[in-house]
Amino acid sequence: MSDKEPKLEEFDNFDFGFTAADEDELNSLIKIDDETTPDEIKEMQEKLDLILQMNSTCEGAGAVKEQYDELLTAKMTELEKVVLPLLVNLKKNNEKDYLYWPGLQRKTQCDLQIEKVLSITRSK
Repeated sequence: MSDKEPKLEEFDNFDFGFTAADEDELNSLIKIDDETTPDEIKEMQEKLDLILQMNSTCEGAGAVKEQYDELLTAKMTELEKVVLPLLVNLKKNNEKDYLYWPGLQRKTQCDLQIEKVLSITRSK
């Protein structure tokens, strides 16, 4: 056995709550109760209905999460289109140590990019 293979004896003590049984043992474990009342049956049915309803709610939540993930991906892509051009342009001419970006032009461009970023991150 290699080091990557799990040692199965490590898992022997975990109790999943089931018991192996042959047919005779199973019949002795399952006691059919002839005294089950209609009210008890109705209560069990209501519990089963609630479980089914909860399951369908979980499935609906999965669909909502998928939509949210799609929206998030679209917003992140939009944000990349605003931020990455600045970073790519800053990388150009890396042999030069200084950038010339006149103040009024810099302010105007920064304000425009700030508006774009906020419109992406704060829109619904």
